[in-house]
Order: sequence, then structure tokens, then C-alpha cells
Amino acid sequence: MLGSMLHHRRRLRRVASFEELAEFAATRSAYIAQTSLYGYLKTRMGTQFRVYFEDELFSREIHAAALKLYVSCLSDLTVHSVGLLYERASLTEERASELAEELYATALPLGVQDRDLVLLSSDAHALFRARIGKLRWEDEAVGLAIFAGSARDLVRFAPVVDEFKELDSEIVMNSIRFRWRNVREQLRGRLRAEEVLASFTRR
Repeated sequence: MLGSMLHHRRRLRRVASFEELAEFAATRSAYIAQTSLYGYLKTRMGTQFRVYFEDELFSREIHAAALKLYVSCLSDLTVHSVGLLYERASLTEERASELAEELYATALPLGVQDRDLVLLSSDAHALFRARIGKLRWEDEAVGLAIFAGSARDLVRFAPVVDEFKELDSEIVMNSIRFRWRNVREQLRGRLRAEEVLASFTRR
């Protein structure tokens, strides 16, 4: 189980430092990954879900899928978070990319238990750098398109046969988009851009 799911905090406090933004990104990404994946599996398995979840081999597959989805969710939320900072404060494209890389690297281990760190994809950082190398930060603060990667990966990584994935794809992707909507609203209301940037500059 993802560590941050166990410690997910709903206190509506401000996000006013780089460290608080990293914690927000990690905990919300872990929460979205786990609830979306488990929700899909429980719906697809119906009354038999407990049998599958208690099977040791299948349980490991679910856990591995949750970790992969967490990495994808964190990539999406990091881009959205830095897009908001770019929108609200004075940031160059270069500085925004630098902040995004640091935020992703800082947040990534916060969303998993220590024993799972070795299970994270070895190319996670390289894939994230490639992603931000192709985008324009002025376009990344609004819209659900930013979260398309995690929506696709929920279907991609779920340990479900391809036939069911094809049938379920649209409904499952819409379900994670709905969960992201609340996270986006939380961040927009709580983010203190200038304070976060000042904190980042002092690092």
C-alpha cells in the first residue's frame, strides 16, 4: 500500500512553501492513484474482489500497478502545480522547468513507503524531464488535458484483461478525471505562489 494513502491529510491549510507543495503533490497523487485503481478493480471484480485481493500473487500485481500509477499521477500534478506558479508569479520558462524537476524529485519518495523506493521505475526522472522539455508553461495551469497521462495509465496499468480494458476505458478514465477535479480546486484555493517561490529560492 502506498505510504501517503495511509497518512493522507485533508486539513485545509495553506500550501505556502516548497516543502508543503511537495507534500501536497505526493499525498494527493498517492491518494488518486490508489483510490482510482482499487475502485476500478472492485467494480470490475464485483463480489469476488476480496478473493482476488487476498491472493498473494495478484496482490503483488495490484501493488506494482499502484506504484506505476502513482508515478504517472505525480507527473501530472507536478506539471499542473508549476503551471499555477507560472500563472501567478514571475517565472521564466527555464526557471519553471528547474522548479518542476526539483519538485518532482523531492515529492517522488514522499508518496511511497521506504521499502517500495526500489520498486519505482528507474527511468521516472528521465521521462519527466522529457515531458517538461516539450511543453510551454503558460499552457499548463488550466484544463484537464494535463491529467490525460494518469487517466490513460489507470487503464494501461490495471491488472485487468485487455478485453475488459477496452470496454471500460471511457468510464474508468472519466472516474479519475472526476477525482482530479477536487484536487485542482484544493490547490487553486490553498497555493501561495510567492511564498512557495521564495522558499524554493532559499533552498
